[in-house]
Amino acid sequence: MAKPMPTTISCPACRQQFNAFLERILDAGRDPTAKERLLSGRVNLITCPHCGYQGVIATPLFYHDPSKPLAIVYVPMELGLPQAEREKLIGDMTNAVMRSLPEDASKGYLLQPKSALTLQGMVELVLEADGITQEVLQAQRRKVDLIDQLAQAGEKERAQLLAENQDLLDMDFLDLLTIAAQSASQSGDSRTALRLLNVRSHLMETTEAGQQRKAQEAAAAEAIQELRALGENVSREAFVDLLVRASDNPTKINTLATLARPLLDYSTFQMITERIEQAQTSEEKQQLISLRERLLELAAEFERQSRALIQRATDTLRMLLQASDIQGAIRANIDRIDELFLQVLQANLEEARRVGNVEASSRLRQIRDEVMNLIQSAAPPEVRLVNDLLSAGSEAESLKMLQERRSEITPQLLEIMGDLVEQLYRTKNDEMAKRLETLKNKASALAQS
Repeated sequence: MAKPMPTTISCPACRQQFNAFLERILDAGRDPTAKERLLSGRVNLITCPHCGYQGVIATPLFYHDPSKPLAIVYVPMELGLPQAEREKLIGDMTNAVMRSLPEDASKGYLLQPKSALTLQGMVELVLEADGITQEVLQAQRRKVDLIDQLAQAGEKERAQLLAENQDLLDMDFLDLLTIAAQSASQSGDSRTALRLLNVRSHLMETTEAGQQRKAQEAAAAEAIQELRALGENVSREAFVDLLVRASDNPTKINTLATLARPLLDYSTFQMITERIEQAQTSEEKQQLISLRERLLELAAEFERQSRALIQRATDTLRMLLQASDIQGAIRANIDRIDELFLQVLQANLEEARRVGNVEASSRLRQIRDEVMNLIQSAAPPEVRLVNDLLSAGSEAESLKMLQERRSEITPQLLEIMGDLVEQLYRTKNDEMAKRLETLKNKASALAQS
């Protein structure tokens, strides 16, 4: 399979030239991250190193998912390729995919790939293959368009827009509205954020969906309060009591199970089974049976989500191992770099070292170093200082560094250090917690001297 190659492009904004790695073949069978990157608009997303412009570069794409089976080709019309050249290009990409498949794999569907006129068209064909109909996509687009209009409209126009689009005002619309408001706020557009939040508040009071969402939010808040009232060391018996009292409220059950997920184990289910056997009435018994069934469903879903997250981290690591430009690939997938990914990375690095795979160990170490450098550069100054202190070779070196950088000691630094000490103790990393606690006490003393 052809790998992305460095291509010299001109920035659409400043016209300066630079090299970028552009993809032409997205194979979901070989790269499980391909589909998500396509759907999230991150395929061939470039950032100009000269002016900071960011955008998607129009380039031919071939999307392949052997599990469907599905093959889609997209050749941007703006490239203006002659028909003969277009057909040759499609043929070359098709052959590249076919050569990557096992000899006995089905390949007939590759000879007649679906054609997308636009990149959005390719996305819609992928979603359609997942069972998401054009009607659903059309309704979603209408909701997004309505939110865009509401963000720009005056008070009277907003009222008219809402009156004309009553069929779109469901709980999904409220969620999209919230996301849009948060996005506007994060980008510094407080005026748009406020407008959208005002629309949401209005809908929460005046629509059936709003009333349903308010009831859910109230039930969730009540569940959180009840669980907090039990203190940090919640007993299993008290947890089961909360679940039983909430057995007629699905939202409370979901909230309690999510917040106290570690308690959702065999012992808890055994307690509920005992209560079922001790039930005095058939109505009580049936309610407890329904509770147990719902909790079993939630436990299975939590397990599925956990496996999916681990698989996602594993897929991300595999993709980075195959990347031609590791730094660029990490930056393009920074939203997939989290604590779980780092755990998977470290486990693979330790295994490569154990079996003596020098090549894999070197590649994994390079990925780890690039990730840590990126995290470090993006972190607030206080976090960078803490990382530097903990990275020092000894406690004496850490204390010396702290003395040299005493001008960087702020109340925010002391607060962060205190929070990290508590977190390290909670996760049983006592050695690191004690070291950081010593540094925090020294920093506090230096700040007061």
